[in-house]
Amino acid sequence: MANTQSFLDRLSEAPIVGDGAMGTYLHELGHDIRQGPEMLALTDPNAVRQVHAAYLEAGAELLETNTFGANALALRDQTASARDINAAAARLALEIAGSRAWVVGAMGPVGLTPQDEGWDEARVRAAYREQAEVLCDSGVHALLLETFDDLDTLLIVLAEARAIARGRIPIMAQMVFTDGSAACGLASREVATRLIDAGADVVGANCGRGLQAIRQAVDGLIEAGAGRAFVSAYPNAGYPERIAGRTVYLSTPAYLAEQAADWVRRGVRLVGGCCGTTPETIRAIRNGLAAMRRIPKVTTAAVRPAVSSISAPATEAAPASTTLRKPGGFLDALSTRLPIIAELDSPPHLDWRPMVAGAKALLDAGAQAISLAENPLASTRMDNFFVGGVIARETGKQVICHITCRDRNSLGLQSTLMGAHAAGIEAVLAITGDPAQRGGHQRVTSVYELNSLGLVRLVSNLNAGRSATGRDLRGATNFSIGVAFNSASVNFEAEVARLRRKQEAGAVFAMTQPVFSLDHAKRVLEKTRMDRLRVFLGFLPPITLKLARYLHHEVPGIQIPGELMSRLAALENPADQEKLAIEHTTNLIASLADELQGVYLITPGNRWSSLIPLIAHIDTIRMRG
Repeated sequence: MANTQSFLDRLSEAPIVGDGAMGTYLHELGHDIRQGPEMLALTDPNAVRQVHAAYLEAGAELLETNTFGANALALRDQTASARDINAAAARLALEIAGSRAWVVGAMGPVGLTPQDEGWDEARVRAAYREQAEVLCDSGVHALLLETFDDLDTLLIVLAEARAIARGRIPIMAQMVFTDGSAACGLASREVATRLIDAGADVVGANCGRGLQAIRQAVDGLIEAGAGRAFVSAYPNAGYPERIAGRTVYLSTPAYLAEQAADWVRRGVRLVGGCCGTTPETIRAIRNGLAAMRRIPKVTTAAVRPAVSSISAPATEAAPASTTLRKPGGFLDALSTRLPIIAELDSPPHLDWRPMVAGAKALLDAGAQAISLAENPLASTRMDNFFVGGVIARETGKQVICHITCRDRNSLGLQSTLMGAHAAGIEAVLAITGDPAQRGGHQRVTSVYELNSLGLVRLVSNLNAGRSATGRDLRGATNFSIGVAFNSASVNFEAEVARLRRKQEAGAVFAMTQPVFSLDHAKRVLEKTRMDRLRVFLGFLPPITLKLARYLHHEVPGIQIPGELMSRLAALENPADQEKLAIEHTTNLIASLADELQGVYLITPGNRWSSLIPLIAHIDTIRMRG
């Protein structure tokens, strides 16, 4: 009988066949899952029993509870409590499994990550702690943390799950992988190593972009798990397609079974299915593995204590990355005591020559580098990497190209960065990017496959000479990796924590949103002071009252002090307003000169000439120093 033997002991002897999809299969059977399939544990328990029984009869030896999204945060709009749903769902799965199968408590992501606004770590921990507690008390044989695409979140959930399980049952941790790497930019081997170090007994891949994504992740998972943890694989039924308005998964059960057998031969010990899989899929996998029930015994005991002796984990995450950190060409080229970055926007039309002329003028005036935003505020502009290549080639000076996660998936990001390296660009600013706006006849969709932290890790990989999947690039990029710091964030401490994670992942410099007051500037400098991170404090002279009002009310991350706004409003002549703004910014820089590591000047509107007096003033500070 399945659950009379330890789950991990059985994995050491032979592969286990898991079940398949719950939500997509319930939908296929005609059940209404618009409120979430988890609610059916209370509103239609027979539907859930039907699915569990179908997988059990198909040969599944492990059933997942219907609790993927049954945590307090994911259920905040429902009237039923997370405790009631988890208890009911666990009871249903255990009832159907009897002594024929193990039951694992499924726990999925909440939809927020530590990089998102609205993230509340205390609430996230409490929600997962409650869910793990109910599942453990209900008698499940293991906890399965699945379909996470953010490693930081998964590590937090893993810590809470281990603290509740207290070594009584094993914990499985599965991530979504794309091209062999997670959304954070780490290869599957590195992800698995961190999860195992944090206490996972089984590490795996599920969902994602079809079978290819699982194939590319498996080898790294097995390499990291050797002698330390078992490996699982729960693929979707191929890559989804839209046919006649329906999402269809086209891989056949026979093909999935063939792939599963190959993974098991390579070392995977637990195989099931994710979106689009059905009992027919599981039956095919079970039949395909029938001849592989006796395979060499493996054990993780040499390096991991028995489950019953695992102690509660520390809540600190392991170091973010082992990739090579180097200053990169931009920082290596800096020799000035107070270096200046001057920012311009690429043109919103096809005539790029005046903008390049402005960049040359700013460099001739004393700036050390030109910063080029990428489609700022989600507005279409000429490709900044093209314009940056022209400036670098014609001036021999450094150019920092912003690169957003909004406009490209990981394939496009890597392709662009490889091209930027070939064009001589030696600095990038890795940012998530403002959301694309939708309206009128246009339909614009933000990508956000990675966030800025994942992008930093991806660039770190390129600097180490390998792609996100670990492929040798026959050379290495030489990027100085920069990141943005939102100095006007409502949750300032969370923004500082995000900056620290980016620094740990490989960022070597930061450019802040503009500051307009001395107290605010000093606070930003104090909070961003970190080892191996050079900070360029942002300054933007609001040269007209109209611009100041626009920046304050319409641009995220910018706040103009009321006193400065009032002084601008008291001047009717635009020339006087510009003079006041330049004087204010000049005095602010002078007051901070001894604390600054660098200056980041943002062009007000398109008037790059307004930065010339500021650059001249900074030159006098340099000479005094």
